[in-house]
Parts: sequence; structure tokens; C-alpha cells
Amino acid sequence: MEALTKIQNDVLDIAARLKEIDPAYEVYRNLTRHRFEIHANGALQIAVPFERLDERTLSLARETRVENADKLVSELEKHNKQAEKRKIAAVRDKVMAQVEDVL
Repeated sequence: MEALTKIQNDVLDIAARLKEIDPAYEVYRNLTRHRFEIHANGALQIAVPFERLDERTLSLARETRVENADKLVSELEKHNKQAEKRKIAAVRDKVMAQVEDVL
């Protein structure tokens, strides 16, 4: 079992401010994985990708709320389409360069 230490007080009051976003949120330091985690009702909700608790943590918690799921999925789909277009364009350019070399 991973060692979790509950964070109740921190310098920037991030643990308390997260409660304003969702009263069920609790902050833990995962000593095994060396990261902060936000849990709700005993389940991991967010593995914080930052080395310290700060405003970015609050922004991440707001962005990843269930209420924002549709928006997040839409943004992911848009990003994936753009990445696919770039990939196709790169392959096309490579093939065209090879064709030009042959001709």
C-alpha cells in the first residue's frame, strides 16, 4: 500500500481553497510516488503534476471537474485532429521529396 500523508495546512492554503471547489476534496502527499494527490470520498481524483501546491493546482482542479468533461473532450478531439493533420502533411511532404528525387 502506498504511503499517503494528508495535507491539512499548507503555506498557500491550497488544501482549504480546494474545499471551496469541492467540499469532498482532500490533499495527500504520496510518499511512494513523490507527488501530491487530490482524493474525494476515498478515491484518487487528480495526480498533481506539479512539485508544489500552488495556483496551478487550483486551476487544474477547476478544469478537470465533471461539469467540464464535455469541454475537455472537445478540446482533446480538436487537438488530436490537428496532430493528425500535421502528421499527414509531414508524410505527404516526405513522399513528395522522395518522388522529386527519383524524377
